[in-house]
This record gives sequence, structure tokens and C-alpha cells, in this order.
Amino acid sequence: MFARDDRVLLIRHRNGSWVFPKGHIEPGETAAQAAEREVAEEAGVEAHCVDPEQSWITSYHNPRGELRRITWFALRTEATEPLLREALFPDGDFLDADTALARLSFEEDRGLLRAVLASGPRSEA
Repeated sequence: MFARDDRVLLIRHRNGSWVFPKGHIEPGETAAQAAEREVAEEAGVEAHCVDPEQSWITSYHNPRGELRRITWFALRTEATEPLLREALFPDGDFLDADTALARLSFEEDRGLLRAVLASGPRSEA
């Protein structure tokens, strides 16, 4: 998730972890639509998917040992501040890429951000 000035949106889980907004696909949604909805729900930010054909996948095992695969999209927003509404995510911010890389709690997320940044422009032509 990127603001127009390429700052990166991170949210802090109540357990202290800094992460990207994410969630589950609801019936009738595409993965890109779910990404847009989850950002709106978790961070209070309206965003749009830059290119629904371009995505990245990360995976991890949750605390119950279940494999989770997450499909990510580059999203763009006009927002400059998150409007957090869920107790699960009490804090968030738009950060420059270097600060975001340092703040992210999980190596999978740092690798994802590096991959998205390396892919080139994140705005429409």
C-alpha cells in the first residue's frame, strides 16, 4: 500500500507486530477486491489496485502450524494518514521505504516490500 509520495502503509497489531493490512477473500470477491476492502477495514484507507494482474505471494505457518499463503497487490491511495477503527490494530502510519523495512516485524514482509519496490513504478501510467 503506497501513498502518492510512495510512503508505505504499515499497521501495528495489538501484539506489537508491525505488518501490512491483510485478510480473507469473501464470497464473490476477487483477490484484488479483498485487498482493497481489507485496507479500508483495517486502516480506514480507501485504495485501488494499481495492476490486478501483478501480484506477489508470501507464505508462513500460523501459531497452529497451518500453512497460510497470502496474495499481495500494490495499492495506491490519496490518504496521508490511516484512520484506524479496529482494536486489533491500534496504530499505523505511512513511512518512507527504509523506515518501513526497519519497522516491519517479519522477514517475509520485508522481502515482500523489497520485491514490490524492485518491480518498478507503483502508479498508473
